[in-house]
Amino acid sequence: MPNPNKNKHFNDEALRINRMLKKENDALSEIVDEFEDFLLNINTQWDDDKQSQRLQDMILKVRSRDNE
Repeated sequence: MPNPNKNKHFNDEALRINRMLKKENDALSEIVDEFEDFLLNINTQWDDDKQSQRLQDMILKVRSRDNE
């Protein structure tokens, strides 16, 4: 017969881990967003303009997919 206290402990631990991971994920998402903004608005001459345009296109593609 399963022990209900073990199940409750397991569920509580899983919720705690999920909350911790969500906080980490949210913090990393903010960093990524800020870096993407920087790359989209960079106003310097890169050695390879094609590379900077490629990065900007990739960012815009991912952001448009995130908004769907």
